[in-house]
Amino acid sequence: MQPSDLEPPYDPGPPTWRSAQWWQFQRDSRRPLRRTVTATIVSLVALGVLGAPLGLLWAWLAPGVPVINVGDNGIVVNDPSPEQYIASDGWFTLLGLGFGLLAAVGAWLVLRRDRGPFLLLGVVGGTYVAGHWVAPWVGELMGRDAYQLWRASAAQGATYLAPPEVHSLGPTLVPAFAAAIVLTLLAGWSNDPDLDQPGAAPGYGPNHPYVAPAPDVANPQMAGPEKANPEMAGPEMDDSVWAGGTGQVGERHRDGTDPGKQA
Repeated sequence: MQPSDLEPPYDPGPPTWRSAQWWQFQRDSRRPLRRTVTATIVSLVALGVLGAPLGLLWAWLAPGVPVINVGDNGIVVNDPSPEQYIASDGWFTLLGLGFGLLAAVGAWLVLRRDRGPFLLLGVVGGTYVAGHWVAPWVGELMGRDAYQLWRASAAQGATYLAPPEVHSLGPTLVPAFAAAIVLTLLAGWSNDPDLDQPGAAPGYGPNHPYVAPAPDVANPQMAGPEKANPEMAGPEMDDSVWAGGTGQVGERHRDGTDPGKQA
């Protein structure tokens, strides 16, 4: 009789994913639906509001465009190839990139218990609102009243620095794009087993070394790979190799004798 004949056959049972329904997953989830919706809306609104300081910073850094009143032809740019247009879009792109990065990292650290696809939705939506609507609108308002007053009263030949404007669509999408990329990378690099479970303990990382299984106490000669394949068993194999010890293959026989001394 083989030792394997004494063990009952393994019965895995029916797959759990087949018997579970979508409402069971919703019911068993440890994160309340109200908390998820609240975290999504709060992150969206908070990041959208932060678009106002982003617009103010951009209006302060972006250069104004020199214009001149030419009389009957109205107000024109006082430069055949103005670089201020490119500079204003460039400043908005750089600031939007930093804003999206900081928004993603901040949301990842502050809303630790709400990580997941809904947090990604809130952060990307908030940075999109901030970069596409709030920041350009607030930034272009700075100095707009003074510029309109100058246009109404300027004499022919008078010059002025018009406030900066965002002239293309691409820079306004950079904050949302950067936030989506950074937050996705943070989730991919995280070693949490399940981001949807709050307080999940990290595992499978470099700080968690592999622990070998303990040898079979009932049959110590059938430990490790030898148990799955008895033909691999041999007198020269040391049990400490399979038990995670410091022994090496071929160092000693099972009776304790040194094969080198016997030679």
